[in-house]
This record gives sequence, C-alpha cells and structure tokens, in this order.
Amino acid sequence: MLEEEGLDAVFARHDRHAEATRRAVHGWGLEVLCADEREHSSSLTAVLMPDGHDADAVRRLILERYDMSLGTGLGRLAGKVFRIGHLGHFNDLMLAGTLSGVEMGLSAAGVPIKEGGARAALAYLEGAR
Repeated sequence: MLEEEGLDAVFARHDRHAEATRRAVHGWGLEVLCADEREHSSSLTAVLMPDGHDADAVRRLILERYDMSLGTGLGRLAGKVFRIGHLGHFNDLMLAGTLSGVEMGLSAAGVPIKEGGARAALAYLEGAR
C-alpha cells in the first residue's frame, strides 16, 4: 500500500491529518501538548485537558458510547492528556469520524469546549488538497 500511494504522498497525508487534528483541538478551545511547535508529531496529537477534568474518564466515556479508543497519557501525563492517532491506513473520512466522536465525547463528559472543532478540521482538509 505504501508503494502504491508513494512515500511522499503518505508523509504529506500524515502531515495534513496532524494539522487538521491540531485545528480541531484549537477550535475546541483546548491545547495541544507540544513543547516546541516546530516539532509537532505527524503520527499523534496529545490533547491537554482543562483543570478539573480527567482525560482517562473522557477516554472511557468515548470508548463506551462510541466504541472508539483513544491513547492515554503516560507517566506524569496520566489523566491529564489523551492522544488522537492519525497514522497509517487512515483517510480524511476516518479522521472526520474520529474528530466528531472526540467532540461528542468531550461534550458528553462535560468538558467546556467550543463547538466546531471538527468543522475547523474539515475546512482545513477541504482546502488542503
């Protein structure tokens, strides 16, 4: 599959999905956990939860309600972040579903977010072709 798509196209798709995901996170009014913005990951995005909200509780709710698994925060970040993966055999529609599920889950968990993060990602994807 990699040879068929071409490595340059694969890397570009991963970069595009990462940027779309970051736009969704910022659209929700949340922060991406990254010490240096020049070093953003193209494979996953770590989302920092607001004070008083447990990332693992949000992950559990999303898994139970929407059958979608998100990555956990590791070590000192346990309960403070969750991770959205966007690597591998993944396309724009799959990312749109993932981000919609995250937005629905954050809202259902009572996390104070702005609406429209998933839409911000879609707008980016529509223009990034």
